[in-house]
Formats: sequence, C-alpha cells, structure tokens
Amino acid sequence: MNFKRKIQLGIASATGILVVGLFAAPSVTNVLHAASDTVTSVSQTAAPTTVKGTDQTVKATAASGTKGNYSVKYTKAGTSSTTATYRQTDYNNSSDASKQVSAVTDTQGDSVKLSSGTSATVQGTMGKVYVHWNTGSWSVTTIANTQDVATNPTKFANQVNTQLQKQDLTAKNVTSGSVTVYDTAQNGQANFVEWQNGAQVSKVQGQQANTVIKIAAQAKTN
Repeated sequence: MNFKRKIQLGIASATGILVVGLFAAPSVTNVLHAASDTVTSVSQTAAPTTVKGTDQTVKATAASGTKGNYSVKYTKAGTSSTTATYRQTDYNNSSDASKQVSAVTDTQGDSVKLSSGTSATVQGTMGKVYVHWNTGSWSVTTIANTQDVATNPTKFANQVNTQLQKQDLTAKNVTSGSVTVYDTAQNGQANFVEWQNGAQVSKVQGQQANTVIKIAAQAKTN
C-alpha cells in the first residue's frame, strides 16, 4: 500500500501539524432562555457523571449554561485539569444544526474490510494513517501514527470499530453523527464525537479516544 498518496478527506496542514478538516465552527443560537433554565449541576444534563476508560477514570466536576446550551467538564481522577468536555447546543432549526456536524459521506482511498466485515477506506500521508467508514447515520475516521500500524494499517480502526459496537454508540438513533479519534492521547482534546438530533447538537471532546467514546455512548438520549 502506498502511504504517500495524498489524502482527500479535507485534511489540511497548519504549522507542520496535520488537522482533519472535519470541524465546523460553532454558531451561536439566537434562542433566549429564562433564568429558571440555568444549569448548575451535572444531574441537570445528559452527560454521565463518572466514566471508566481503558487508561483513566474521569469524573464530571462542573456544569454551566442553560438547559438548551450547556457544557460539562471532566477531570481525570487525582488531578484538577480538564481532560474532556461535553457540550450541548440548541440551534434555531435542524438546518443550522446540521452544519455543525462534520460527517463525511464521500471519501477516496484503498478499500479495506475491518475485522467485523465493515467496508472502509484507508489512506496515508505525512506519518499518519487515516481509516474512514460510514455506519448507519454515523461517519467514523480514525487517525494513527504510521509506525504504530506499520504492519497492519487497520489495527487501530478495528479497535475503535469494536468499541463503537460494544458501546452501541453508532446504534444511537440520531439525525447524523461523526467520530474522529487518534491512537495516541491529544493534549488539545482533538478526539471528538458529535451528533445531531433535530435542532440540537451534542459534542464530546477529549484527550483520549476511549474516554471520549465512552462519555458519548453513556450520554442520556432525549
């Protein structure tokens, strides 16, 4: 497989660091909320309180906003730094909301089969291997360091696909959903899962893929 092929997933390079061009800039909802809608505790949100990931356990330590627009911060056990964030935003209509979910429906690359039989595409560029597939209303992209998957380009993708199926995340009934995760921890919370239900968009961002997927999977559904 030629991993020097140019990726066509809309990936751009900025200051020497690859960034997946799947992100959409958030817009501000015009809906006004009454003071009684104020969110002050995690129990008022759809976010899970405690999540046990493969390498860490995180706990929701703060919630703020309104019932339609709020954020929840997660910290790793034994630390005070934020390792993941859950956000929910209500937009004026489903059309506005759909623009915030960066689902990929058309990709180019070498066709592969994941261990579950799922059809995917794989491409490599500048030390990274990208594997993408669509399942139901969900779009999934995994990003691994080439040296980590040199002998098996779909190694990380298979791990993610197995977790998604085990957690039933991509079985969630959503208008559309998107998952982008890295095989190593990301300081900038670059791992994310986002999904749309009507005019509402929920998004989980975090440093570790496993944790982000579990938070999203355990979130309450409306």
